[in-house]
Amino acid sequence: MPTVLTKRADYLAANKGLRNARAGFVLLTRPNGGQGVRYGITVTKKIGNAVVRNRMKRRFRELLRAALPTRGLADHDHVLIGRAGG
Repeated sequence: MPTVLTKRADYLAANKGLRNARAGFVLLTRPNGGQGVRYGITVTKKIGNAVVRNRMKRRFRELLRAALPTRGLADHDHVLIGRAGG
């Protein structure tokens, strides 16, 4: 089971990794030195009010729980950044 990123430094480090942009989100990946599969989600206030942002985070969380165990990169951090239309 993937673990959740909690420290700001982990998010900043992931920002220096590979960036994969799609219509509804940006996926950042970066090796984490053998700490397993970890993930984080960010959605900025530009997207909408709290209801919209929280709904997007819930959907992303469920997507990551389903996809990361089989399709996630081993020993990498995965960060999803929500975009408008996601």
